[in-house]
Amino acid sequence: MIDQLRKVPNQITGIRFVAVPVMWVSASLGARIYLGVGFIIGLIADLLDGAVARKLNQTSDFGSKFDSITDQFLQISSIAWVLMLMPEIVTDNLLISLVALSAYFMSLAVGLIKFKNLANLHLYISKVGGLFLYLFLIHAFMVGRYSQALFMLAGLFFILSSLETLILQLTLSEVDAHIGSIFLQFLRDDHPIRYYLSLLP
Repeated sequence: MIDQLRKVPNQITGIRFVAVPVMWVSASLGARIYLGVGFIIGLIADLLDGAVARKLNQTSDFGSKFDSITDQFLQISSIAWVLMLMPEIVTDNLLISLVALSAYFMSLAVGLIKFKNLANLHLYISKVGGLFLYLFLIHAFMVGRYSQALFMLAGLFFILSSLETLILQLTLSEVDAHIGSIFLQFLRDDHPIRYYLSLLP
């Protein structure tokens, strides 16, 4: 593990991981602007770690899992920070918020029950959703009010990402961190859904 942490992309991921406790302190003090700065740092680190890993040929299972754990750590914390500092985001958009949170926590629960770990799926739609989520949270905490348009985009992609993760976990016997998309998985001849569809008259 120490050898893995010496690699540059894992150190970049580590910046995001270490930033979360610091952001918790900021949230506890009600310092929304510092939270916004933390999300900016998180976004930059999130964009860099994978690119640097590929550039330096330092991709690894450890790095992939570390990235996923850090994502979940930050996402769950973000939900708590929104409820602590800007609960109107949820109360003003209760239905979408409940659907998004239900799909997200259900996907986490299925991964923990079926595979005994957090989902390690780096889906394309999750990357898009993560970008909009970062932009939404940066704007909301830096400005002190939220953008309805950014909320709708972030919420839509967050729901789609969680549902895609949930479906893949329910239909696959093992998770593939590099699966990319449910549609790419569906193209495989051994996909369970394709098997059941072949039985239809």
